[in-house]
Amino acid sequence: MVRKLVILLILLGAQASSWAQEGQVVRGEVVDAVTQAPLPGASVVVLNSDPQLGTITDEHGKFRLWDIQPGRYDLLVSFIGYENYLFREVLVGSGKEVVLKAALQELTEQLEEVKIVARTSKEQPLNTMATISARQLSVEEANRYAGGYDDPARLAGSFAGVASEIGNNGIVVRGNSPRNLLWRMEGVEIANPTHFANVIAFGAGGITALSSHMLANSDFYTGAFPAEYGNALSGVFDIRLRNGNNETYEHAFKAGVTGLDFSSEGPLKKGGASYLFNYRYSTYALLGSLIPEEAGDIGYQDFSFKLNFPTKRMGNFTLWGIGALDDQEREPLKDQSEWETVQDKEGYALDLATGAIGLTHKMLFNQTTYLHTTLAASGNRIETVYDELDEGMDLQPKERVNNNTSKYTFTSTLNHKFGVHHANRTGVVVNRHHYNVDNREAAVLGQPLVAFANEEGDASSVQAYSQSMVNLSTQVKLNLGVHLHYFSLNDEVSVEPRVGLKWQFNPNQSLGFAYGLNSRIEMIGFYMARQQTDNGIIQPNKDLKMTKAHHGGLAYDINLNRNTRLKIEPYFQYLYDVPVVPDSYFSLQNLEMDWFFNETLVNDGTGTNLGVDFTLEHFLTNGFYYLATASLFDSKYKGGDGIERNSLYNKNYLLNLLAGKEWQLGKNDANTLSLNGRMTWMGGDRYTPLLVDESMESGELTYDYSRAYTKQEDPALVVSFSLSYRKNKPKHASIWSFHLLNALGNEEYRDYEFNLQNGRPEKQFDRIVVPNLSYKIEF
Repeated sequence: MVRKLVILLILLGAQASSWAQEGQVVRGEVVDAVTQAPLPGASVVVLNSDPQLGTITDEHGKFRLWDIQPGRYDLLVSFIGYENYLFREVLVGSGKEVVLKAALQELTEQLEEVKIVARTSKEQPLNTMATISARQLSVEEANRYAGGYDDPARLAGSFAGVASEIGNNGIVVRGNSPRNLLWRMEGVEIANPTHFANVIAFGAGGITALSSHMLANSDFYTGAFPAEYGNALSGVFDIRLRNGNNETYEHAFKAGVTGLDFSSEGPLKKGGASYLFNYRYSTYALLGSLIPEEAGDIGYQDFSFKLNFPTKRMGNFTLWGIGALDDQEREPLKDQSEWETVQDKEGYALDLATGAIGLTHKMLFNQTTYLHTTLAASGNRIETVYDELDEGMDLQPKERVNNNTSKYTFTSTLNHKFGVHHANRTGVVVNRHHYNVDNREAAVLGQPLVAFANEEGDASSVQAYSQSMVNLSTQVKLNLGVHLHYFSLNDEVSVEPRVGLKWQFNPNQSLGFAYGLNSRIEMIGFYMARQQTDNGIIQPNKDLKMTKAHHGGLAYDINLNRNTRLKIEPYFQYLYDVPVVPDSYFSLQNLEMDWFFNETLVNDGTGTNLGVDFTLEHFLTNGFYYLATASLFDSKYKGGDGIERNSLYNKNYLLNLLAGKEWQLGKNDANTLSLNGRMTWMGGDRYTPLLVDESMESGELTYDYSRAYTKQEDPALVVSFSLSYRKNKPKHASIWSFHLLNALGNEEYRDYEFNLQNGRPEKQFDRIVVPNLSYKIEF
């Protein structure tokens, strides 16, 4: 089968060389940004085209441009009474139609045409009620930026205020733990959509389960987000799935070092219904020694889909979903002479699954009001088995993790535009949680496993919110709202005000301010922790409160020219009600990974994150772009002993530089060669010093917790690049790509471990260099 496929692809490439180049269709819709109502009669023009290419939208707000040759184009969308909207450098290829959506902002008062400045599609987030600390993430960026590996989570590490690692895709926002991030898909909170999530680190995984084929442009927030977002402390990743092509069948197949990827889309029936799905199967066997030996055999697969059913009178229905399966295993080394660390004696097997499915209904009642409702179910299963060889070379049980959680969600939002000066969005989110947790560990190898958490049950959480966008004048916009968060397990209610103010004091410059109070429920295993006492088993943490945070910031945004902007954002965050261990350095905010944590926790901890983020961005123009981001920050916390210390994530500074260049080649400049690079320079990892003598005497790693996180590794320099060549043929496009992550082989600190050869504890580092050569065909 594989041989036949290869022969077919070769024949396609050979035959296509004799075909004449055909034009592509560029189509889409134009809507009101607040109400999502279509705007008939809007003008869509291809800039700098000769002869001039353009059209107007029909009664449904739809437009279509024919016979557009492969290349990049700027499209200007305009409509009387609305801001102009500019699509920059839209990539047109031969393998797929280009489908766009322009959401236009209504002007608060009519201006002369010459004064209306076009708003670039990338400049603002999709959510009109976001004020600062928000960025639109485009699908093309996910495909183009080096080091992103087609992973939105890794791509977010390029943004100001965000740190990421090589060995996992955890998103550390402004000094916060990765597990403080809210993941949403199609408006519904979901579990981290990442392969091997929560087995590498809490809130992090290996690589995304989201294919770029499925994604629409989405929003990413780093703080002070609008009132509709709850259960988040650090940031929000608001992911949107695109609709499949409802007119033409299109497919894509990709084969690479890490596996296979297939996607398909097309119409289901007359009336505009469509399907879209993507399936991936991956194995890292071909990478061999390039990944750490202790990683063992790795395999994963995922499937995602979206079915879209528009109706004439009943609104629009969509059925969407995502599922991921992961497995990983490793046998212990049988030859004792090869043992260097305890990991060489261990064998393990991981079986993981995560998924979500939802049915969404959107009803546009009129030109000012719509209702958006979703019923969804999501779940996450983590099952791990760790065993270790004893002195007699017998395999003894060491750890067992069975963490199964599921959730049923109902969410509904009513959006109404009272007029050009006022719009309101009010909604409710109801979650029914189910959990089945059984985590066991042997205190001493060879002894029975002891349950650290063993509970099955249900809980509920409810969120309600209302937020208004008020245009006080043509230059000043106020976003005001409140969020209510209730959790039944501890019977707590959190009332959270949100406010944002933006002053556009001239067409190219603005000042913004935003503040919000946020809260987040902890992972269910922490509430279920068990302790054995003389009076039996107790669960001291069931009444833990939600962790909360005040988050605020300022923003200065200036367009230096048509293609370049600068943004400066100072911010503050004060966390409180943080779970800590009494009279101890420990704070739950610093816990990277421990399924067997069962200490008594109290909500007496605090934390502060102060910093300033810088973004200098040159949008893709004439084939060249760059993005430079920098962050200076200080992240501190107080544990149960009340002493202020550096947090685990206090790197102090981050610097990212991304740049890329495209060249149009071939007949009629139909083909594209692209080179992209990324350099990251950041402060080293924080760690707690080891008491070496005490460790060697006891045979167990003993840390000096009085100096927790006082040590810091050397600064890290991470360089990645990508090279791709796109060849457009009349009926298909071929894309050859090469990505190299961590080209210089930077090492990441892992922890101390005993060297079994000399009996001394030593620092352990991971050096992960990931190359990926792939071929993709779109047809």
